[in-house]
Amino acid sequence: MATEKVVTNTLISKLADASKLIGPIQKDGENGFQHYTFQSEAAIKAAVKNALDNVGIQIVPSFDVINQYDKTSQKGGVNHFVDVMGTFVITDGTDTITGKMPGSGQDTAEKAMAKACTSAQKYFYKQLFNISDQEPDPDADNSKPDGGFTQQKNQQQQNNPQSTNAPAKRAGKSAREAKIKAILEQSKLLKKVVNNDLTAKSMFNVIIGTNGFESFKDLENASLDQLNAISNGINDAIKSVETENAEKKQKAGATA
Repeated sequence: MATEKVVTNTLISKLADASKLIGPIQKDGENGFQHYTFQSEAAIKAAVKNALDNVGIQIVPSFDVINQYDKTSQKGGVNHFVDVMGTFVITDGTDTITGKMPGSGQDTAEKAMAKACTSAQKYFYKQLFNISDQEPDPDADNSKPDGGFTQQKNQQQQNNPQSTNAPAKRAGKSAREAKIKAILEQSKLLKKVVNNDLTAKSMFNVIIGTNGFESFKDLENASLDQLNAISNGINDAIKSVETENAEKKQKAGATA
Protein backbone atom coordinates (compact mmCIF):
# COMPACT_ATOMS: atom_id res chain seq x y z
CA MET A 1 0.00 0.00 0.00
CA ALA A 2 1.48 3.33 -1.05
CA THR A 3 1.89 5.93 1.65
CA GLU A 4 0.83 9.48 0.97
CA LYS A 5 3.58 12.06 1.45
CA VAL A 6 2.52 14.81 3.81
CA VAL A 7 3.77 18.22 2.72
CA THR A 8 4.03 20.86 5.44
CA ASN A 9 4.78 24.52 4.98
CA THR A 10 8.08 25.38 6.61
CA LEU A 11 8.78 28.77 8.13
CA ILE A 12 11.10 29.55 5.23
CA SER A 13 8.40 28.75 2.67
CA LYS A 14 5.93 30.93 4.58
CA LEU A 15 8.42 33.81 4.47
CA ALA A 16 8.77 33.30 0.73
CA ASP A 17 4.98 33.40 0.35
CA ALA A 18 4.81 36.57 2.45
CA SER A 19 7.46 38.21 0.26
CA LYS A 20 5.36 37.50 -2.84
CA LEU A 21 2.31 39.05 -1.20
CA ILE A 22 4.16 42.25 -0.29
CA GLY A 23 5.59 43.11 -3.70
CA PRO A 24 6.95 46.60 -4.47
CA ILE A 25 5.98 49.52 -2.23
CA GLN A 26 5.76 53.00 -3.69
CA LYS A 27 7.73 55.86 -2.15
CA ASP A 28 4.91 57.67 -0.39
CA GLY A 29 6.93 59.89 1.97
CA GLU A 30 8.76 63.11 1.16
CA ASN A 31 11.58 64.91 2.92
CA GLY A 32 10.94 68.57 2.14
CA PHE A 33 14.22 69.76 3.61
CA GLN A 34 16.60 67.48 1.69
CA HIS A 35 14.21 67.05 -1.27
CA TYR A 36 13.92 63.28 -1.64
CA THR A 37 11.12 60.72 -1.47
CA PHE A 38 11.14 57.52 0.56
CA GLN A 39 9.08 54.51 1.58
CA SER A 40 7.37 55.45 4.83
CA GLU A 41 7.45 53.27 7.92
CA ALA A 42 3.65 53.14 7.89
CA ALA A 43 3.47 51.87 4.30
CA ILE A 44 6.07 49.15 4.90
CA LYS A 45 4.53 48.02 8.20
CA ALA A 46 1.03 47.88 6.71
CA ALA A 47 2.17 45.78 3.75
CA VAL A 48 4.25 43.45 5.93
CA LYS A 49 1.48 42.99 8.53
CA ASN A 50 -1.06 42.07 5.89
CA ALA A 51 1.31 39.48 4.39
CA LEU A 52 2.27 38.01 7.77
CA ASP A 53 -1.38 37.67 8.80
CA ASN A 54 -2.10 35.80 5.56
CA VAL A 55 0.67 33.23 6.02
CA GLY A 56 0.45 32.88 9.81
CA ILE A 57 3.73 34.44 10.94
CA GLN A 58 4.62 36.86 13.72
CA ILE A 59 7.79 38.97 14.03
CA VAL A 60 8.57 40.10 17.57
CA PRO A 61 11.12 42.95 17.83
CA SER A 62 13.37 43.99 20.71
CA PHE A 63 16.09 46.64 20.81
CA ASP A 64 19.38 47.16 22.65
CA VAL A 65 21.05 50.57 22.79
CA ILE A 66 24.65 50.24 21.63
CA ASN A 67 25.58 53.94 21.56
CA GLN A 68 24.12 57.37 22.27
CA TYR A 69 25.60 60.85 22.42
CA ASP A 70 24.81 64.55 21.93
CA LYS A 71 26.14 66.99 19.34
CA THR A 72 25.78 70.76 19.30
CA SER A 73 24.74 72.27 15.99
CA GLN A 74 26.19 75.45 14.50
CA LYS A 75 23.11 77.32 15.70
CA GLY A 76 23.66 76.18 19.27
CA GLY A 77 20.97 73.52 19.37
CA VAL A 78 21.62 70.06 20.77
CA ASN A 79 20.86 66.92 18.74
CA HIS A 80 20.71 63.53 20.41
CA PHE A 81 22.02 60.52 18.47
CA VAL A 82 21.09 56.92 19.27
CA ASP A 83 22.35 53.66 17.75
CA VAL A 84 20.46 50.46 18.50
CA MET A 85 20.72 46.81 17.55
CA GLY A 86 17.33 45.32 16.76
CA THR A 87 16.65 41.63 17.34
CA PHE A 88 13.69 40.18 15.44
CA VAL A 89 12.22 36.80 16.36
CA ILE A 90 10.29 35.32 13.42
CA THR A 91 7.93 32.49 14.35
CA ASP A 92 4.92 30.58 13.11
CA GLY A 93 4.30 29.04 16.54
CA THR A 94 6.41 25.99 15.74
CA ASP A 95 9.70 27.09 14.21
CA THR A 96 11.72 30.18 15.01
CA ILE A 97 14.29 32.26 13.12
CA THR A 98 16.11 35.21 14.69
CA GLY A 99 17.53 38.13 12.72
CA LYS A 100 19.33 41.34 13.62
CA MET A 101 19.47 44.83 12.13
CA PRO A 102 21.13 48.01 13.45
CA GLY A 103 19.34 51.35 13.44
CA SER A 104 20.28 54.98 14.03
CA GLY A 105 18.20 58.00 15.00
CA GLN A 106 18.86 61.73 15.37
CA ASP A 107 16.49 64.17 17.12
CA THR A 108 15.56 65.20 20.65
CA ALA A 109 16.19 62.55 23.32
CA GLU A 110 12.93 60.59 23.15
CA LYS A 111 12.42 61.06 19.41
CA ALA A 112 15.97 59.89 18.59
CA MET A 113 15.35 56.60 20.37
CA ALA A 114 12.06 56.06 18.54
CA LYS A 115 13.66 56.92 15.18
CA ALA A 116 16.53 54.49 15.79
CA CYS A 117 14.14 51.62 16.58
CA THR A 118 11.94 52.54 13.60
CA SER A 119 14.99 52.60 11.32
CA ALA A 120 16.12 49.14 12.45
CA GLN A 121 12.66 47.62 12.00
CA LYS A 122 12.01 49.29 8.66
CA TYR A 123 15.29 48.16 7.11
CA PHE A 124 15.01 44.67 8.60
CA TYR A 125 11.70 44.28 6.78
CA LYS A 126 13.18 45.69 3.58
CA GLN A 127 16.14 43.29 3.66
CA LEU A 128 14.11 40.25 4.79
CA PHE A 129 11.41 40.61 2.15
CA ASN A 130 13.59 42.31 -0.51
CA ILE A 131 11.17 45.23 -0.69
CA SER A 132 11.70 47.50 -3.69
CA ASP A 133 9.90 50.67 -4.70
CA GLN A 134 7.72 51.60 -7.64
CA GLU A 135 9.63 54.32 -9.40
CA PRO A 136 7.64 55.94 -12.23
CA ASP A 137 8.86 55.25 -15.74
CA PRO A 138 11.12 58.20 -16.67
CA ASP A 139 9.91 57.88 -20.28
CA ALA A 140 6.41 58.76 -19.08
CA ASP A 141 7.59 62.15 -17.81
CA ASN A 142 8.42 65.30 -19.76
CA SER A 143 11.02 64.35 -22.35
CA LYS A 144 12.81 67.66 -21.86
CA PRO A 145 15.31 67.73 -18.98
CA ASP A 146 14.81 70.36 -16.27
CA GLY A 147 11.18 70.84 -17.32
CA GLY A 148 12.16 72.37 -20.68
CA PHE A 149 14.23 75.21 -19.22
CA THR A 150 17.64 73.91 -20.36
CA GLN A 151 17.64 75.80 -23.64
CA GLN A 152 16.63 79.07 -21.98
CA LYS A 153 19.39 78.67 -19.42
CA ASN A 154 21.98 78.07 -22.13
CA GLN A 155 20.75 81.12 -24.05
CA GLN A 156 21.21 83.29 -20.95
CA GLN A 157 24.73 81.99 -20.56
CA GLN A 158 25.46 82.81 -24.20
CA ASN A 159 24.18 86.36 -23.72
CA ASN A 160 26.26 86.81 -20.59
CA PRO A 161 29.23 84.41 -20.59
CA GLN A 162 30.57 85.83 -17.31
CA SER A 163 27.43 84.68 -15.48
CA THR A 164 28.24 81.00 -15.86
CA ASN A 165 29.30 79.16 -12.72
CA ALA A 166 30.82 76.17 -14.52
CA PRO A 167 34.11 76.29 -12.54
CA ALA A 168 32.20 76.23 -9.27
CA LYS A 169 30.12 73.31 -10.49
CA ARG A 170 33.23 71.39 -11.50
CA ALA A 171 34.78 72.05 -8.10
CA GLY A 172 31.61 70.89 -6.38
CA LYS A 173 31.51 67.74 -8.48
CA SER A 174 35.15 66.99 -7.69
CA ALA A 175 34.49 67.43 -3.98
CA ARG A 176 31.53 65.04 -4.11
CA GLU A 177 33.52 62.46 -6.09
CA ALA A 178 36.34 62.65 -3.54
CA LYS A 179 33.87 62.22 -0.68
CA ILE A 180 32.25 59.20 -2.37
CA LYS A 181 35.67 57.58 -2.71
CA ALA A 182 36.33 58.32 0.97
CA ILE A 183 32.98 56.72 1.89
CA LEU A 184 33.94 53.62 -0.10
CA GLU A 185 37.15 53.33 1.93
CA GLN A 186 35.18 53.89 5.15
CA SER A 187 32.80 51.07 4.19
CA LYS A 188 35.80 48.74 3.76
CA LEU A 189 37.07 49.71 7.21
CA LEU A 190 33.60 49.15 8.67
CA LYS A 191 33.56 45.68 7.13
CA LYS A 192 36.97 44.98 8.65
CA VAL A 193 36.12 46.03 12.22
CA VAL A 194 32.70 44.35 12.17
CA ASN A 195 34.25 41.15 10.78
CA ASN A 196 30.89 40.06 9.36
CA ASP A 197 30.03 40.90 5.76
CA LEU A 198 26.25 40.72 6.21
CA THR A 199 26.19 42.83 9.37
CA ALA A 200 28.54 45.42 7.88
CA LYS A 201 26.42 45.65 4.73
CA SER A 202 23.26 46.04 6.80
CA MET A 203 24.83 48.80 8.89
CA PHE A 204 25.98 50.62 5.74
CA ASN A 205 22.52 50.31 4.18
CA VAL A 206 20.91 51.72 7.31
CA ILE A 207 23.28 54.71 7.34
CA ILE A 208 22.71 55.64 3.70
CA GLY A 209 19.02 54.79 4.03
CA THR A 210 18.49 57.28 6.84
CA ASN A 211 19.87 59.88 4.46
CA GLY A 212 17.42 58.94 1.70
CA PHE A 213 19.45 56.58 -0.50
CA GLU A 214 18.87 52.95 -1.42
CA SER A 215 22.35 51.92 -2.60
CA PHE A 216 25.95 53.08 -2.95
CA LYS A 217 25.33 53.89 -6.61
CA ASP A 218 22.63 56.38 -5.59
CA LEU A 219 25.27 58.49 -3.82
CA GLU A 220 26.22 59.93 -7.21
CA ASN A 221 23.15 62.15 -6.85
CA ALA A 222 23.87 63.15 -3.24
CA SER A 223 24.78 66.65 -2.17
CA LEU A 224 28.05 67.28 -0.37
CA ASP A 225 26.13 67.87 2.89
CA GLN A 226 24.41 64.50 2.53
CA LEU A 227 27.71 62.77 1.79
CA ASN A 228 29.28 64.41 4.85
CA ALA A 229 26.37 63.18 6.97
CA ILE A 230 26.84 59.63 5.64
CA SER A 231 30.58 59.80 6.23
CA ASN A 232 30.03 60.96 9.81
CA GLY A 233 27.51 58.17 10.33
CA ILE A 234 29.99 55.53 9.17
CA ASN A 235 32.69 57.00 11.41
CA ASP A 236 30.33 56.84 14.39
CA ALA A 237 29.47 53.22 13.57
CA ILE A 238 33.15 52.28 13.31
CA LYS A 239 33.93 53.92 16.66
CA SER A 240 30.95 52.17 18.26
CA VAL A 241 32.03 48.74 16.99
CA GLU A 242 35.66 49.33 17.98
CA THR A 243 34.58 50.31 21.47
CA GLU A 244 32.36 47.23 21.74
CA ASN A 245 35.18 44.98 20.50
CA ALA A 246 37.61 46.49 23.02
CA GLU A 247 35.15 45.92 25.87
CA LYS A 248 34.60 42.31 24.81
CA LYS A 249 38.36 41.76 24.65
CA GLN A 250 38.82 43.32 28.09
CA LYS A 251 36.09 41.12 29.60
CA ALA A 252 37.57 38.03 27.97
CA GLY A 253 40.97 38.88 29.42
CA ALA A 254 39.49 39.41 32.88
CA THR A 255 37.77 36.03 32.90
CA ALA A 256 40.77 34.14 31.49
